Amino acid sequence: MAPKKNKKSNKLARMSDEEKLRYLQHRAAIEEETKRRKEQLVATYLKSKLKKEEAFTRLNTAKLNQQWRHNLRQIKCKELKDEMMTMENRFQILLDCKNDHIDMLLRDLEDAEEQNLKQYGAHAEIVSQFLSKLQCS
Repeated sequence: MAPKKNKKSNKLARMSDEEKLRYLQHRAAIEEETKRRKEQLVATYLKSKLKKEEAFTRLNTAKLNQQWRHNLRQIKCKELKDEMMTMENRFQILLDCKNDHIDMLLRDLEDAEEQNLKQYGAHAEIVSQFLSKLQCS
C-alpha cells in the first residue's frame, strides 16, 4: 500500500495566490459558521435547561408555600383548640362560682323565710294576747 498523500498541501500547492486566498477565506468562513452554530446549539441547550430549572423552581416554590400554609393552619388550629380549652375551663369555673353563689342565696332565703315565720308566729301570739287582754277588760 502506498502512503497517503497530503491532499490539502498538494491542493494548495497547485493553486495560485488568489485562489489560495479565496480558498482560505472560504475555509475560515466555514469554520466560523461551524463555530457560530456550535455556540448557538450550546446557547439553545442552556436556555432549554434554564427554562426547565425555572419550571422546577416554580413547582418547588409552590410545594414549599403549600407546606408552609399547611403548617401555619395546623399551628392556628392548635392555638384555637388551646384557647377553646382555656375558655371552657374559665366558663366551668365561673359556672361553679355562680352555682355556689345561687346555693348560698337559696340557703339565706330559706333562713330568712324561717326567721320570718318565727317572727310572724311571735307577732301573731303577741296580737292574740293583746286581743285577749282587750276582750277581758
